[in-house]
Amino acid sequence: MRPPGDATDPVGYALGLAASLNVDAMVVYDLETVGNTPSRVCEMFDLETVCPPATWAATLPGFAHPEHSHPQQPLTVAAAQQIMQEHVDCRAVECPRKASAYSCLVREGKIVPPVDSPRERAAARGLRFRPRRTNDASLPDGVNLETLLDVLSGLADYASVGKR
Repeated sequence: MRPPGDATDPVGYALGLAASLNVDAMVVYDLETVGNTPSRVCEMFDLETVCPPATWAATLPGFAHPEHSHPQQPLTVAAAQQIMQEHVDCRAVECPRKASAYSCLVREGKIVPPVDSPRERAAARGLRFRPRRTNDASLPDGVNLETLLDVLSGLADYASVGKR
């Protein structure tokens, strides 16, 4: 489903639709579908991507510190650049405010998202890769990693068949 042509925030439109349907998770093909801001989706839902297969769990209410939460209004390029400078030590996948700023700059053509993984980019520049700080995140009760991987595998198979 596509948002109306005059929608200024297609991701917000999709989030509103998903909220009205009372869904628990959103499944998208890739992060570009959600404006390269998984944290924005995870404020309300779990997020699953097919390519690459990845899972982002919904954040707990009040988990993000207010200075790291999504901005309350749409960002300008100047405001997004300021946020990127203020949150230079944050990672966009962990900081909703930086993710919003990053998404704004991508939409405006000021940043081109990298095609290589962070580990590959670090290796290419001869830098030591800094792993995520929160490696101990557990799955919610009743969720089985094997089942999630099976679902993602099925979606990836379906996506490859659907493109033929």
